[in-house]
Amino acid sequence: MEEYSENFGIYCKSYNKDVKRFERLLNSFNKFNRDNVKFYTSVPAEDFELFKKFEGSNVKIITDESFAGKYLVKEGFGGYGAGYINQEICKLTFFETGFLENYFCVDSDAQFIRDFYKKDFMADDKTPYTVLIQDKELSCEKFYKRFTKYRKENIKRIYDEIGLDDARYRTCHGMQVLNSKVLKSLKEDFMSKKGLSYKDLIEISPFEFTWYNAWFQKCKLVSEMAVEPFFKTFHSRIEYHFARFRGIKFEDYTKEYIGIILNGNWKRPVKEYKNPNLFHKVIYFMLKKIF
Repeated sequence: MEEYSENFGIYCKSYNKDVKRFERLLNSFNKFNRDNVKFYTSVPAEDFELFKKFEGSNVKIITDESFAGKYLVKEGFGGYGAGYINQEICKLTFFETGFLENYFCVDSDAQFIRDFYKKDFMADDKTPYTVLIQDKELSCEKFYKRFTKYRKENIKRIYDEIGLDDARYRTCHGMQVLNSKVLKSLKEDFMSKKGLSYKDLIEISPFEFTWYNAWFQKCKLVSEMAVEPFFKTFHSRIEYHFARFRGIKFEDYTKEYIGIILNGNWKRPVKEYKNPNLFHKVIYFMLKKIF
């Protein structure tokens, strides 16, 4: 039986270009962490000194190389850079550190927005809540349609490779609680038997969370306690602005979500969700009158 330091904690893969976003994330973590949940961050060895200042009683900074060194790639492929590929590999291999039996993967551009507890992520001491959704509503959005076909093809490719016959193709975009037992089984009972490396997985399909989600459903080593996303993710600027035109306030999200993500890859990044202003309210009022 594997021994882990904690049965639950939070893991973030970061690097130098995200240091300001990471600091904002960490500040929100410290503000709302009500169960002294541990926070682990891994960064490239060359960035370790830059992040070391963030260490604290429940915040640990380690290098990617300390646990994933033998799996990391030096060159990118398939249109993705080495950094992007390696962050996916790190998320799938962090369990090998032995720190956390279950770990919630959080991105640097995320923010916690209300008090949170272990019970928000764990059904009991051994069973994590698992985000498993089909994204039907998002797939209908015009701004997302270009990516939908590519995403669906890659999700299906993983299901086919694993041999999971389930036409629902449930998965998530990220922000998932990963279970070490499932990850170990993915490596030993699937990858090793097929002679696949983590690099091979990403070459087949660059969706690390779907590799986990599909195997989670296939191996059935952990009871399924399916939930909707823990964090509200704004995938595009237009999605963010439409939310404001619909009159949704920041506090409305705090009632249903633990955190929020305003994608850091936007050409004009938004640091925080701003409540609808007078202009948004006038447009909303006019539309209500018309329709």
